[in-house]
Amino acid sequence: MFQELDSARFNAFLASLKREFEAFRQFHQILSAEHAALVRGDADELLVLAQRKNERVLELTHLAEARDRYRAELAGNTNQLGITAWLEAYDPTDQHHAGKLWRDLIELARTAKELNQSNGQLIHTRLAHNQQALTVLLGANAGTSNLYGADGQAYMSKPTSSGGKPLGKA
Repeated sequence: MFQELDSARFNAFLASLKREFEAFRQFHQILSAEHAALVRGDADELLVLAQRKNERVLELTHLAEARDRYRAELAGNTNQLGITAWLEAYDPTDQHHAGKLWRDLIELARTAKELNQSNGQLIHTRLAHNQQALTVLLGANAGTSNLYGADGQAYMSKPTSSGGKPLGKA
């Protein structure tokens, strides 16, 4: 069922899994910081975090692709259950702690997914609130095409030939 695996290849796989776990840990930290910045409404911090988040997603994608290629060569199955079964067959006593590392990686990925979804909901809520506020502001000014007259004075209503009153003279 599984191709024979020498310890050097297994250790290479284990090292790659450790790198993936560390990258996911860092990604989770970024998501936590993003959550805090969303709650605070800190747009500047969100821009910085978005760049870091994108870099980490790219790294995680490359690491997962490398893991899948490696596993496909050895057992032909790259999904979560297939990797779990392969690790249990190769190292049934989990002497190398690869099984625990894999389970921890899966759990960290699950919590990162939940946190990312929560952040997405916060973004959606803030966006809806901003759109509502913008609609109110635009609606309040719908009857006023120019807030300032030709003389540079601010008007309470649209200046007409009958003359609106400048705000400073109302």
